[in-house]
Amino acid sequence: MSVFFKSVMKSSFGIFTSRIFGLIRDIAVAAFFGANAVTDAFFVAYAIPNLFRAFFAEGALTSAFIPFLSDNLAADKRKAFSYVTSMMVVLFVLVTSIVVLISLFPKQIIFLFMPGYHGSADIIATAGDMLRLVMPYLVFITLCGLFTGYLYLHNSYYVPYSSTALLNIAMIAGAYAGYKLGGNIMWLCYGVILGGALQLLYIFVYAVMKGFRFRWDGMHPDVRKTFRLLIPSLAGLGINQLYFTLGRIIASFLAAGSISYLYYADRIFQLPLGVFSIAVGAVSLTEISKANTAGNFAYRNTLIDKAFVAIFVIIMPATLGLVLLADEITALIYARNQFTGVDVYNTAQALVMFSVGMIFFSYVGLLAKVFFSEKDMRTPVKGAFLGLCVYAVSNLVLIKPFGHAGIALASGVSAAVNSFYLYSRLRDYRFNFRGNAVLLCKIIFACFVMGVCAVGLSAAGIHLLINITAAALLYFAALKITGVNIRKVLR
Repeated sequence: MSVFFKSVMKSSFGIFTSRIFGLIRDIAVAAFFGANAVTDAFFVAYAIPNLFRAFFAEGALTSAFIPFLSDNLAADKRKAFSYVTSMMVVLFVLVTSIVVLISLFPKQIIFLFMPGYHGSADIIATAGDMLRLVMPYLVFITLCGLFTGYLYLHNSYYVPYSSTALLNIAMIAGAYAGYKLGGNIMWLCYGVILGGALQLLYIFVYAVMKGFRFRWDGMHPDVRKTFRLLIPSLAGLGINQLYFTLGRIIASFLAAGSISYLYYADRIFQLPLGVFSIAVGAVSLTEISKANTAGNFAYRNTLIDKAFVAIFVIIMPATLGLVLLADEITALIYARNQFTGVDVYNTAQALVMFSVGMIFFSYVGLLAKVFFSEKDMRTPVKGAFLGLCVYAVSNLVLIKPFGHAGIALASGVSAAVNSFYLYSRLRDYRFNFRGNAVLLCKIIFACFVMGVCAVGLSAAGIHLLINITAAALLYFAALKITGVNIRKVLR
């Protein structure tokens, strides 16, 4: 079994562990609190530290940090430890300053993200209180990002990705406590803080087990280089985060609960996207960085080919399944207690629209990681800006016929444009379509067979879990019959 395949499997299993607990968390939140103005307030407040998390944790920071850490580890471990320690000091000061600043003006910050609630002072005030409580989570998760990069380069993928399970468990406990204490959603915020602390402890312990030690030799010179590289990457991620921010702003002007519908749909959508596509992107960043450091460009191109095929063979059937079974999936996951039939319908509509763009979201993540591994942060920024322009225009066109679901569809349209742009800008690489045409046709055929099975079983009233299991088994059986060996494809 190849190193790439094993790394992807470790990452996928770690993400799967986290996403399962995340799914349980979302089920608990939906059941205990439903979809309404108060849940809209929580999801907006919780989104703000996560917006910065994308900058300082697993997003821009990791992408800029890993190539430099890889070079330092190859040269001298002591220099690598000094580099990580220096980055910790700088980021702790920077992120703590951001937390304090936002905590001083919580209501004003909240209003920027949900202006549609301008006439509901109580909702804005509640969201502001929530924001104060959840902002310190950003400090914990930023430091986690550094140790995550260190573990990636030691071929440890399960621990970083599974760490989010601790956050989800803590939030589940908070949701349950809030429900028992009169429906007080503030307890979810306490769960966020506890979960962040547990995540940091978990990842730090494993980093130490992998040999990490604090070392201070003064400010490491690569810190300045990292932040120089980080600036264009931050611009790119800032643009990417504008997608979600703009979506929430628009949704805040729609019916109460629209922000929550998009959130709940996105959580289902992120399960297949996160379990495999994000894992492939993370492994590709690490392995391509190593290949570039070694000057092995032929292997670099082989890795990109593997990643393209790996994403296609998993994400295409996942997309089809979510589109065909959206209503049943949403009902199975969320339809209980405070979550009504109307909530199910609205969430399912958004889920279908998100799912249409899943393959493009996957390829944007992969292609951006290829550029990051080569220390090119500017090209993904240009692609993100192009995608944002398309997203804004698409919202104007789609919001009237589709409502809140149009926001989800617009994100897929923009991801498609972005992915085609990034692919066109790749240096010294083109996917071998001619050599892979037969394989891709076999995958599409297997998806067709799976889709027919899913629709037929659904029409016959077969339980969703049995339907999904049968359709998935038939998909892999169709691949096997047509001569596709997934392990062989990924080696």
